[in-house]
Amino acid sequence: MPKRLIPLTVALAALALAALPAAAHAIPFAPEEGHSPNADDTTTVYWVMFVLAAVIVAAVNLALIAAVVRFRARRGREPARVRSGRGVQPRAAAALAVLALAIFVLGIVSTSAVRDVESSGPEGLQAASGRTAQLGLEPPAGDPEPLRILASGQQWVWRYEYPDGTFSYYELVVPVDTTVLLQLDSTDVVHRWWVPALGGKFDAVPGRSNETWFKAATEGTYDGQSTAFSGPGYAAMRARVRVVSVPEYETWLEQQSADIQSAQDAVQEQVGGEETGSGTEGAAAQ
Repeated sequence: MPKRLIPLTVALAALALAALPAAAHAIPFAPEEGHSPNADDTTTVYWVMFVLAAVIVAAVNLALIAAVVRFRARRGREPARVRSGRGVQPRAAAALAVLALAIFVLGIVSTSAVRDVESSGPEGLQAASGRTAQLGLEPPAGDPEPLRILASGQQWVWRYEYPDGTFSYYELVVPVDTTVLLQLDSTDVVHRWWVPALGGKFDAVPGRSNETWFKAATEGTYDGQSTAFSGPGYAAMRARVRVVSVPEYETWLEQQSADIQSAQDAVQEQVGGEETGSGTEGAAAQ
């Protein structure tokens, strides 16, 4: 092999090794696998941008290597002087401008697509509700309303409130194949809700309301974190979404509501007992 081709061969071999297929978890720069339509759109844009960047980096470096190999100084010979043609720079600038415009259009289109809320699927809460099946009713006609949940960020935990008033901390439980419309707010400072498998990052700002959505395609547990510094306990602030079947979600919701009511009743009994005891002691003292 000619010596002048060795650097080019090494560069091509390194590029081929970097592009070999591998599992997603084995690629350090790969995003987490998406399990929601909006997360899939974000992942697609990521890979498009990654491929474009890789192609540009490879083209620039290969051009530099080719120039060095071709025009390097040799023993007993002066290095060649090369001048670019007058039309090279305008053509390169025009190509980069077209590429930048294409990336801009891709960003606009993908952002619009991510914000379009999809309807729940056939296995979702509205279509596959256990109560609906028990009553022998048909699923509601038209696009069902999404499941609306309020997510409140506070130092340093997330509180989720469900449509029936039931609430939970840290872990959000939702049914599979159901569109979840998450309304974000904050009680103190700016927090950022992010579960990579279910979509992008969204801020929870005090005094303002922000929304995001997701529709988990498969059951499982998806972990996330807050990526906005919110104080000394920021590192411990986590977000977790547990996706379960529709019957399991309805059972969990009923049990959670019963547990909350039981805890509230216990507190009221304890407070009432303390007040009664205080009144008895006061009467005895008189």
